[in-house]
Amino acid sequence: MRKGRIYLELSAVIYGIIPTLSAFAYRGGANGITLLLLRNALALPVLYAIILADGRKLRVTGNRLCRLIILGVFGGAMPVLLLYMSYQYIAVSLAAALRFVSPVIVVIMSSVLYYRRPERDIVSAAVVVSAGVYICAGARAGVSGMGVLLALLSGAFHAFFIFYTEFSGSDREDIAVVSFYVALITSIFTFIFGAAEGSLYFHMTPLSRSLAFIISLASTICAMPLLQLGVRYSGAEEAGIFSAIELTTSMVLEWLVLGEMMSATQTIGSALIVFGVLIVRKKSTLNK
Repeated sequence: MRKGRIYLELSAVIYGIIPTLSAFAYRGGANGITLLLLRNALALPVLYAIILADGRKLRVTGNRLCRLIILGVFGGAMPVLLLYMSYQYIAVSLAAALRFVSPVIVVIMSSVLYYRRPERDIVSAAVVVSAGVYICAGARAGVSGMGVLLALLSGAFHAFFIFYTEFSGSDREDIAVVSFYVALITSIFTFIFGAAEGSLYFHMTPLSRSLAFIISLASTICAMPLLQLGVRYSGAEEAGIFSAIELTTSMVLEWLVLGEMMSATQTIGSALIVFGVLIVRKKSTLNK
């Protein structure tokens, strides 16, 4: 549906803005683990106020709570933690590109678990987008196998978040409540991980703290609910493909704001990603 595509595109663009904001936050003393904790924890009071203002029920029990814990740990925390761990072995740009293997993984998950044959346009788009991601990553000699593995695992867990949102029915539940619990569980898991590693660092400049709050609102209050709505209206397969817009948005902003020039391969890769997304757009328009 057209509405679902718009939600997915907006979500991907907002997520794509976050790396540039994070780059400025890092200059003020933040690090990746601390920023992940803050971007979820700082959103909790806002989400709680929204839920109370609308008179919604926050309490969840049983299977629903279990589903939200799985979504928070394996879909909310693990993709980002694995991505940050990959930075120790390979370049940030390469890790970010490798992470977006998610379109193909989501298509495979949907085919296997739903016992359905994926549509030809969806498969074509997934292949084109994945080729674009591979080209953005570039062929690099002497790349650490561990770094590549961690980045690919990050992409796999990112795909899991998109797929499990639909598979568990979380996309059909109250968006604010789901976002609250995902943010809460991600915060707890990240705090435990960061404390055990000794990687939490809160001595930041006022600008860095302000950026952490902006990132929190952008990702947890805006991008995450939009992604859930996109999955609700368009399905996990299209969500996996549209999420690759995040990579292109991030690279363009790094070029415009941070002055990091896009190479010819990155430009070609970005064009393929956009083309893959347009395939899905055309399919959805014809099916209206």
